[in-house]
Amino acid sequence: MQIVNSLIPIFSVIGLGVLLRHRGFLSGESTRAFNRFAYYFGLPLLLFYKIANVETLAGSQNLVLVALLLTSALTALLSWWITGFLDVPANQRGTVIQASFRGNLAFLGWPLILFLIEPLATADKEAVETALLIALAPTILFYNVGSVFALACYNSDSQNSFSWGSVAKSMLENPLIWACAGGVLFQVLDLSLPTAVNRTCALIGNSAFPLALVGIGSQLISISGASHWKASLLPTATKCIICPLLGWGIGTLIGLSGVELLATLIMCATPTAVSSYILADQMKGDGDLAASTVVFCTAFSFPVLAILIWITG
Repeated sequence: MQIVNSLIPIFSVIGLGVLLRHRGFLSGESTRAFNRFAYYFGLPLLLFYKIANVETLAGSQNLVLVALLLTSALTALLSWWITGFLDVPANQRGTVIQASFRGNLAFLGWPLILFLIEPLATADKEAVETALLIALAPTILFYNVGSVFALACYNSDSQNSFSWGSVAKSMLENPLIWACAGGVLFQVLDLSLPTAVNRTCALIGNSAFPLALVGIGSQLISISGASHWKASLLPTATKCIICPLLGWGIGTLIGLSGVELLATLIMCATPTAVSSYILADQMKGDGDLAASTVVFCTAFSFPVLAILIWITG
């Protein structure tokens, strides 16, 4: 029942986004507005007040962060080697590499894990959620730096060289990183948010998940997944199969078990983020391949996530 009660709601809301876009209730402009609101306001406020209100940001919960970062880095390096070994065209290599390790943690992985931990005792739920909050910002930071680096090294424009300045600018403009930093600052200074502020952040923040999931569905139907389906198999298999396998090995090795190990595996198996398509297109990677990978990886992630929940449940 965990599979039905946790996975079906997530992918149903994504399906709703597909339906609304197909029926004309959503347009490209309204979808972009949904995504911008969720990214710049909803999720940052949710992260800020959640981190500001947790009891501690230390201890064994940091193991989830260690596992996620090590797994992401190892997956990126492995993908880098595989694309060279298989002689993937240079203009596609950066696109394949970033799609292989960049998962949709915030808008798909996090709400799925929240559903999975609902039956747990309050203290256990808070421990898992705190572990996720600790892991989210550094992992997103790695995703951004790693993706920009890979696409700068391999793209269709040889003049588009890597620039640490562009990476720094991207980091400074990332609202999720600022939100997490603000929450940590409140923790360090032992400050408390007023009740009115907490409730405002909760109201706005809790809208992030449904809006983002509807936006994902709306975007999926607007991009073509047919033109590069064969080339999409490599990053899809790497992201949905190799990455969670590496996560299981690393998580087990460093002492993760139970629901924290499951949460790590879910995060590792989340499909390639839609933002990877946008970044690949902007940095002159293979936009069509990136789009195909997002579509195929999202579809393939459903049975993979179901198997993970079934095995660990």
